[in-house]
Amino acid sequence: MGPGASILEPIADIFLHLLYCCVVPLIFCSLSAAIAKMEDITKLKKILSVFLIGTVVTGVISCLFMVIPCLFIDPAQGTTVSLADTVENATGKMDILGMFTVGDFPQLFSRSNLMALIVFTVIFSIALIQAGEKAKGIVKALDNLTAVIVKIIGIVMKMAPLGLACYFAILIGNNGSEVIKPLAKAIGLYMVVIVIYFIVSQTVMAYIGAGVPGVKKWWATCIAPTLTALGTCSSAATLPVNLEHAKAIGVPEEVADLVIPLGANLHKDGACIIQILKVAFLCSVFGIPFATPRNILVAVAVAVIVSVVMGGIPGGGYVAEIFIISAFGFPEVSIPIMILIGTITDAPATAVNVTGDTGLAMIVARLTEGKDWLEKAEKKAAMVK
Repeated sequence: MGPGASILEPIADIFLHLLYCCVVPLIFCSLSAAIAKMEDITKLKKILSVFLIGTVVTGVISCLFMVIPCLFIDPAQGTTVSLADTVENATGKMDILGMFTVGDFPQLFSRSNLMALIVFTVIFSIALIQAGEKAKGIVKALDNLTAVIVKIIGIVMKMAPLGLACYFAILIGNNGSEVIKPLAKAIGLYMVVIVIYFIVSQTVMAYIGAGVPGVKKWWATCIAPTLTALGTCSSAATLPVNLEHAKAIGVPEEVADLVIPLGANLHKDGACIIQILKVAFLCSVFGIPFATPRNILVAVAVAVIVSVVMGGIPGGGYVAEIFIISAFGFPEVSIPIMILIGTITDAPATAVNVTGDTGLAMIVARLTEGKDWLEKAEKKAAMVK
């Protein structure tokens, strides 16, 4: 059907909008209840510290997965690209304050301000802990609301096969022709790297988190979040499904409810790989040597920084593109090329971003709960049954 597949958009949007409606209440209720039940601020600090270190480390590693093949294969070799296209309002607003706060309470409850919502929820949860006995009823209510929201997500996901099928049709219909034209070599290289990174990274993180049983459990339960991410190209839309994935593996609630929402905003290994591809591609187009220590270090630093902050900044605009232009001196006319590369590669990148959050949560669980956390979770689940 080609671009005509867009006729399916209303069906796809209904599914996506229903998922979006679950995101905010799920984050607020589940995260508040999980932290409040900790009653130990030290544990919260440890979880956050391990998460932030893991985000940077995996981001650098993912960059190297794309850097190494780009040293031997020119992603733009033989490419003829038009530099005549321009984009309007090519500005990037680095509103770091807006990443963590909003100016009015109702704005917290918007998926456009998820980082601000998480910050407020953490503060709210700490206040619940400090309130002690007086807050017990609120914590129980939030716990019960979380259970209801999970049931709602289960109902929405019954529409997943139809909704995701429509999204895949629209995605391929609109972008399929672009893949086999000027960017074919770059996209082909990217697909090989992203698939290898997906398999290797998820296996290694699951193994570090819980050994061989963790690897088996991760791969046995990863289909739903992976397909949802590929179809919707949205970390926010996949967040409810991914949270269920982490809990199905056995990741403790206080870890999953904190790491998965934070990861949806900050932990973006797939995006790191895209930024490296953009830099290597444009270096070739403009005759700038990519394989120099300075350019590689700058590319990795820019990719990690941009990937971490761009998802959390409201109205971020062309933050990634402007960062890259500033660092390497590319002309502004290269922005359309970067946008096209980003659009075509968005689906697999989102899948890596999302599924990597669960793997990182497993590592956090091991470092905060002990190496036998999965065994304990399985015993607990068996007792409940």
